[in-house]
Amino acid sequence: NAIESHSHLFFECSFAAVAWNRFRGRFLASPPPSVAAVVDLCRHLQGPHASRVAVVMKLLNQVIIYNLWRERNARIFRDVSMTQEAFYKVVDRGIKDRLLSLPSVSASSPSLLELYFWIVSPYS
Repeated sequence: NAIESHSHLFFECSFAAVAWNRFRGRFLASPPPSVAAVVDLCRHLQGPHASRVAVVMKLLNQVIIYNLWRERNARIFRDVSMTQEAFYKVVDRGIKDRLLSLPSVSASSPSLLELYFWIVSPYS
């Protein structure tokens, strides 16, 4: 019921905050305050698989924001809403489906899907 802004809709409202908290994983100590914060994090990742982890983090950002927008529209225009658990499952499935559709780089490096599980699993 707050004034609708990008910041509120995608990061500050309680529904969004719970969603981000569920997916924050190993790289976010708390839910991000903005898209810019996620982009900045991706730019400064370090390690042997940093560029591939950044791909997963960017996709996670996109899928969460897209589904928050869809949830907002469903609530406003159809008067229906998802539970947090249903929302989590939709986002998780969307990320997994997209990552499964991408080709592997090499057999010696972890797949993007493996990196997703590594990033999110400690907290989900």
